[in-house]
Amino acid sequence: MKAIVLLLCIGFTLAIECSEEEVTCENFQRCLPYRYICDLDNDCSDGSDENLELCMAWKNTDCSAGSAMCTTNGRSECVPIETYCYRTQPACNGNLDRRICTILEEKKLQPLSSIRLGSNNEPGDVYNRSVSLGDELLRNLNNTLSHPDCPRFYTRVGGQCLSFFYVGSSSWGEARAFCREIGGDLLSIQSVNHYFDLVNHLVENQITSDFWLGGRYELDDLSWMWLDGTRMPRGTPFWSLRRYDHCDTRNVTVAGTSQVREANNGECYHYTQAPEDPPRGFCAAITYGKHFYMSDEDCMANLSPLCVISE
Repeated sequence: MKAIVLLLCIGFTLAIECSEEEVTCENFQRCLPYRYICDLDNDCSDGSDENLELCMAWKNTDCSAGSAMCTTNGRSECVPIETYCYRTQPACNGNLDRRICTILEEKKLQPLSSIRLGSNNEPGDVYNRSVSLGDELLRNLNNTLSHPDCPRFYTRVGGQCLSFFYVGSSSWGEARAFCREIGGDLLSIQSVNHYFDLVNHLVENQITSDFWLGGRYELDDLSWMWLDGTRMPRGTPFWSLRRYDHCDTRNVTVAGTSQVREANNGECYHYTQAPEDPPRGFCAAITYGKHFYMSDEDCMANLSPLCVISE
């Protein structure tokens, strides 16, 4: 068991969730507010926030840094770059390099030269892309929804038969109903070993979907429970981190006593580990964006069901 925990601590990428107005540095070592991009100060240890090519686009000639000229219905105005990228009905027209929008969408700084924009959506390109996605789906289905040792729609992962039905998404309640319809239930992670096998399977098969788990916050006793009534594990290596601009101190209990003191001489920390108190959401999930660490999510969000066969 100690070896498995060590592998998890070494092998998994740290799951850091940035706020809506932040991106990660290229080396993922910290979250960076938009206002720090191209401010002539290396806020990222790898210098990715001051990349010359990036800054030439970020500091465009039409507006101040971090803004872009948006033209809609014959009217032009400078708007924040994130507004330029996400505005619809009508969308912004202008000269902003759309690769900047890709950086904001993926929430990661990267050289513009490494970003490849999609096609111009010509009918032939759209058709070929659709066929390619279909071929990819068939390859993945063989690894995620079939196995000679498991019933239909299930595959063997470690010692369990699991169903990764990533071709559909729904609320937590609907996902559970689907699992029960195919003879199982939403997955409850019973050990570090099961969790290790699960994440390895997702990574090896390059699955990028988000999945509901069989965990939820019980309002009766204010605790996180699996569907079988057992308490969910807390902390590392299961739950993701969230970063905030504000910071808080942490308390520890002195060993062998009931005394509580501030950790590390009252150092202030920007990271909070899910699930938060009170929870951000009342249903548990693992998501690609958080490197498949668990997080508390809105039960009405659309995620895919991750089912385990009832033994």
